[in-house]
Amino acid sequence: MSEPVLIPAKRGRKARTVLALGPELKANFTIATDEGFLLYSGFGDLKQLGQYVAYEKAVMNALEKMKIKPVVIACDLNNQFLSSQLGRCLFQDKFSRPTLLPVQHHFAHAAAVMAEKGLLDKKVISVSCDGTGLGDDNRVWGFEFFVCDRNGYIRMAHPAYFPLPGGDAAVTEPWRTAIGLLYLAYGPDLVKREISWIKAKKRLVPVLIRMIEARVNTPWCSSAGRLFDAVSALTGVCLRAETEAAAAIQLQERAEQSSARGSYPFKLKEVDGRFLIQLAPLIKAVVMDVERGRPTEETAACFHNAFSRIIVDVCNHIRGRTGISSVLLSGGVFFNRIIREKVTRGLERGKFEVSVPSVGLLGDAGLSLGQAVIADVFRNSGKTGKSRR
Repeated sequence: MSEPVLIPAKRGRKARTVLALGPELKANFTIATDEGFLLYSGFGDLKQLGQYVAYEKAVMNALEKMKIKPVVIACDLNNQFLSSQLGRCLFQDKFSRPTLLPVQHHFAHAAAVMAEKGLLDKKVISVSCDGTGLGDDNRVWGFEFFVCDRNGYIRMAHPAYFPLPGGDAAVTEPWRTAIGLLYLAYGPDLVKREISWIKAKKRLVPVLIRMIEARVNTPWCSSAGRLFDAVSALTGVCLRAETEAAAAIQLQERAEQSSARGSYPFKLKEVDGRFLIQLAPLIKAVVMDVERGRPTEETAACFHNAFSRIIVDVCNHIRGRTGISSVLLSGGVFFNRIIREKVTRGLERGKFEVSVPSVGLLGDAGLSLGQAVIADVFRNSGKTGKSRR
């Protein structure tokens, strides 16, 4: 565990009453103090017994040292996370009836950036790009555009959902996600594509197609991280990821070797007041380049250009509707230097005010800070911090 970091913030009365327990991977927790929010991080993956023991011990020691009995305990919306399960245990066993407040993952990302950048009282456009975060509709989110403040959020845009055949297996086998996006673009005719690994997996691919069509062990998602995985697999860069984000990192490394300025097409479709990003045109364009033998480095660079352009274009559409020009970037995808710099430059050229958090808050390592901010609002006002749509 690293030394706790204090994020100063103005709070209402009755301080020292909020505990936020963060995510399961890159575990961290935050305690609200008189001066602001005290963030404890560096615990790693809670599915590893030693990490979980150290994390739980640190939570209890910090509460005892500060003589705190939380009135609100915040946790991730995903109740399968061990951090969320600890929240339920504390709620049931340790304290005199605190409120347990599940917080949507990407709203917590946004609130963490708002706290660090002093934007808690301002309405902003939040762009969160990562691998996995449970959404209000019980689907996997991860490429999310919110209009929000500390009190709540409106989901303004996201990709049209695409399938992940095999569920969690798609994280370590990016070719599965590629099959899901190919199905979105071509339907079952995806087997006809002239991609070497599809032919090599000719027995497995039809099984995955049947899984998608029967919706068996096939969650649907809007994840930016999985989109990077799919393109990494389509281009043959990475078919199996041995470490977290390996497919995306390897794709970035290829893109860094090219100065290609081209991009790939996409469409925006408005449905019930929300912008849906249509990825099928992008996937078809990538496949066309793969089939004609374009250098992988150029294809990777053009995909990075397209992804960055999607973000800038969607933010322009949201500003056109809301008049908001302040944009926050968060989520692990923005560790990618190419994406972070291209998006920031594109937005600033468009006269947006762009806030990029410090490295410690860019991914999940500072998620509990955002949960604590939202729980603090709940403590003072009784609002839940949930989606307003």
